[in-house]
Amino acid sequence: MAGEARHRFDIGFEELETFLAVVDLGSFNRAAQQLNLSQPSVSNRVKRLEEKLRVRLLHRSTRKIELTAEGQRLHEEAAETLRGLRALCREFGAQATARQRQVDVAAGMMVSTLVLPPVARRFGELHPSVELRIRNLLPEQAVALVAEGRCDMAIVGFGSQPATMPFELLASDTCAVVTPKGHPLVRRGAVPFEELLRHRLLTPDVYVPVQQAVLAEAERRKLTPKFAAEAREVGNVMTCLAMVAAGLGVCLHPRSLIPAELRPALDVVPLLDWTVERKFGLVRSAERELPLAARQFRDLVHAMLGEGRWMRQSVPEQS
Repeated sequence: MAGEARHRFDIGFEELETFLAVVDLGSFNRAAQQLNLSQPSVSNRVKRLEEKLRVRLLHRSTRKIELTAEGQRLHEEAAETLRGLRALCREFGAQATARQRQVDVAAGMMVSTLVLPPVARRFGELHPSVELRIRNLLPEQAVALVAEGRCDMAIVGFGSQPATMPFELLASDTCAVVTPKGHPLVRRGAVPFEELLRHRLLTPDVYVPVQQAVLAEAERRKLTPKFAAEAREVGNVMTCLAMVAAGLGVCLHPRSLIPAELRPALDVVPLLDWTVERKFGLVRSAERELPLAARQFRDLVHAMLGEGRWMRQSVPEQS
């Protein structure tokens, strides 16, 4: 209630531990030996505890130590509390030890499907005692887990992360027009932006960077894109590419992120007079240092995917 003085809890762990040792061992001297303290130090701690609580806890005599009623109550509560705290400390310690042998990585479907498996295999060969967990999520969800401390890092497209989170560039890839096999656009060799907008664009709403880029360029040219309704609510790009293969429209997509099983049903054509570049990189928290195992995985990601090595999976242009 307002105006009431709040009781300040200033009892230390060491004071309670000392009090319990004196009671359980029945002697200030034995408690001092167990705690590796002098007997006066033990006596002072118990006295300080009594002064803070403003009650007498022990009846002292030359032969034995007896608890007062207040001391009995404190002993019961303190013993249970310290047992719980010790168990919790052991649990935290075990978690910290396990955390050093675990790496949690979040990524979008295409990155986790096409890019990370070779890295995961190599990491397992180099660090067999470390458990690697890869979570397949939407980019915004992946970044959120990193921000919450539930994932060590995320590999996503640039723009998915807030400005406060470091973005370590791995690769840049130019988006191309992906069409069903044998589509009329393939014969052009390269597609003008205005011609692209005459076709139904399969662009999910979650594919924000590409959708925004198309809208901005269309507005600049005073054109209106035709976004296909079928793809607006799609939650992953794999489904979008399957829709293209089924003939529902065309899409803009990074060349390096087209799965091999869909390539026979697709053609890929470059844009003629406009460019959409997608940057992919590693996002981590600026507030937390990566554990050793996570740093080792991060270094391997850069070694295997950085400096253009990501592009080895790109689809050749159609002639």
